[in-house]
Amino acid sequence: MVRDKFNDGGAISAWDTFRTSMDSSEADEQVDDMLESAAEVEEKNRRVRDGYVEDAFGVNNAIDPFKLVTGEYVVHRKYGIGQFLGMKVLAVESANEGTQNKPFLFLKYQDATAKISPEASRRLLYRFCSPGGLVKPPKLNKLNDKSTWDLRERKTEATIRRLVVNQMVVYLQRLQCVREPYPLPDPERAKQFDASFPFTLTPDQTSAIQEITEDLQQDAPMDRLVIGDVGFGKTEVAMRAMFHVASSGGGVFMMAPTTVLAKQHAANLAVRFRPLGINVELVTRHIQAAKQNTIFDDFRDGKVQIIVGTHKLVNLEQEYYKQLRLLVIDEEQRFGVKHKDQISALKAEVDVLTLSATPIPRTLHMAMSGFRDASLVQTPPPERRPINTVLAPQNDDDIRKAIEYEISRNGQIYYIVPRINMMRDACDRLLRLFPNLQIMTAHGQMDGEAIDDAMESFSNGSADVLIATTIVESGLDIPNCNTIIIENVQFFGLASLYQLRGRVGRAGRQAYAYMFYSADESELTTGAQERLAALEECCGLGEGFRLSERDMGIRGVGTMFGEKQSGDVDSVGADLYLELLYKQLQRIDNLRIKTIDADDVRVGAAGYEFGITPFYIATTEASDEVKATIDSITAHEQVHDVLALMRDTFGEPDEFSLSCVFAREMRILAGDLGIQGILLDSPTAPIIDLITDASIMVKELLVEGISDAYDVEIIDTGIRLKTMTDMTMHGKVMYTVKILRQITGSIPSFVKYL
Repeated sequence: MVRDKFNDGGAISAWDTFRTSMDSSEADEQVDDMLESAAEVEEKNRRVRDGYVEDAFGVNNAIDPFKLVTGEYVVHRKYGIGQFLGMKVLAVESANEGTQNKPFLFLKYQDATAKISPEASRRLLYRFCSPGGLVKPPKLNKLNDKSTWDLRERKTEATIRRLVVNQMVVYLQRLQCVREPYPLPDPERAKQFDASFPFTLTPDQTSAIQEITEDLQQDAPMDRLVIGDVGFGKTEVAMRAMFHVASSGGGVFMMAPTTVLAKQHAANLAVRFRPLGINVELVTRHIQAAKQNTIFDDFRDGKVQIIVGTHKLVNLEQEYYKQLRLLVIDEEQRFGVKHKDQISALKAEVDVLTLSATPIPRTLHMAMSGFRDASLVQTPPPERRPINTVLAPQNDDDIRKAIEYEISRNGQIYYIVPRINMMRDACDRLLRLFPNLQIMTAHGQMDGEAIDDAMESFSNGSADVLIATTIVESGLDIPNCNTIIIENVQFFGLASLYQLRGRVGRAGRQAYAYMFYSADESELTTGAQERLAALEECCGLGEGFRLSERDMGIRGVGTMFGEKQSGDVDSVGADLYLELLYKQLQRIDNLRIKTIDADDVRVGAAGYEFGITPFYIATTEASDEVKATIDSITAHEQVHDVLALMRDTFGEPDEFSLSCVFAREMRILAGDLGIQGILLDSPTAPIIDLITDASIMVKELLVEGISDAYDVEIIDTGIRLKTMTDMTMHGKVMYTVKILRQITGSIPSFVKYL
């Protein structure tokens, strides 16, 4: 409706009236709201078309049972993973209406086949993966063993809860840091820099730049994720942030996962920044050590403002980071674990802008908006043309025509195979068709430097064709390469094919993606045929993302949270995993712990008085002073300082006096965790009850931090600890303190978050 309004004949006069009725900022804000509303409506309509059940209570990824495809794997909330065998109409006896014909779903499980009414399962069935998704067939659950599935679902929910909480903590910890806001750059210099961009900014780019500008004008460090398809202008967004920081005298590092990508970034940045007196340098393994040292010295001294490099930038002497103000990371997920840890340590000190080409679903972006700053750059630039996609059985004629056409316009070609052992046959085939063709290869079994060298040589025009595996899926910009040929597409997932296709079409010239499937029908499984049917619709920009949204959604979760989710997703399936994640994000407030003052924590000890015995400190005055000191402790870390002071002054305390000290720590720990009371004196059983009115989710979170060596259960009034019989009061106090320390140690960030 919104689009029609702006496209019909009355749109111009309506727009003029709209503009004159309010100032520019109000108009822009209202347009943004209208477009966002239209996008939400489109999202809901798409979900209905795909068979998702609409839910008034929030995100629901349950599938309409009548939209299931025979043979696909499904997840039933009560019984777990099964396989849909089909639907059959059966005669059913009814007490009031006689015999009626009703449809039933048949689901195969490990030990039996379930017959289920579609109505009864309408909100309980989920697809295990996208239609035609390329996944390893999951292990089916047992129909008569619900406990195994229940445990798996609970574990997944616990993992998601911890994931969400930790992300919230990182965000709020960052808000507690303070730095001076960056002043706006000089208007004339800013105008000159903006004018050097040869294209018009897209609406999404403009919005992202505005969000970053606002971040930099705050007094808390920025940690923003910019998400956008390949070639949609994320780098330009990052350049505006670099200009803002560098103009105020701050230093900038830009990290890329490969040397060839770092080299491309450095070349592009130098063209834009050096005319304004902002020096850009490149640091990779190809730069001699002496030259690198000079560059870092100049950066430290303020002579170089921007350094582009690889992981070398996170392993420097501390003195070189004093000038660093902004860290820009391109495709962080492609760095190794060791380098990610180093990046994380560096992030804590500076403003951070992360660029990612992995799309995320709009629903995930909206759910995360409260505590993960992300900007979506999803509008294609005007000069970017849709990629001409050809899907056909593999044949030499089409391969020959595709390569001949690209070579005739002096272009280059990616030739992608699903497996390394297929590269030799592909090479032989191309040389048979084109004996003089210059061919290079790249695959994941090569070491990192060899891959970088091959990609750099190819980007420099050393070969006509690069035969590769999915290693080229993301990260490389070769404007001269505008044809990609992918053979045996039935072996690829939709998400990978979408990313691979995005490798071409970035130079303003028409790009082509040839996707060939096996001509041997025996190799085309049902899943492969479904993927091919979906691919036929993948011709428009961004359309492929819609088709593989759930596959992309899982990748997107990894992008947003910085962790891979594949193992957890495989346990319950993509749709249910994403629903659990969305609902956890919506219920974040329920995870809050209401802390209590230590003095207000009740301790039931059957009349036992915690105090200093006269056997340890003889004089009443000294004893009262020590007891007052113990009662004044407000943080459990202080307990050991007081204990050390007691030992230095009065010697080793006896057990009763020790209990007085650790009872104070027990109260402090309990109060910080929202525990209102501790019952040490159960007359009926060897148990200790921790009393709390916290939500069940908070109780589960607390229990997760307790070692399996302890016997613990959640009860209505809180958490119950089972102890040994005949335990002394001192033993009970120490036992409780150990468990409370474990809980506190497992969620320190969560306590700080509150």
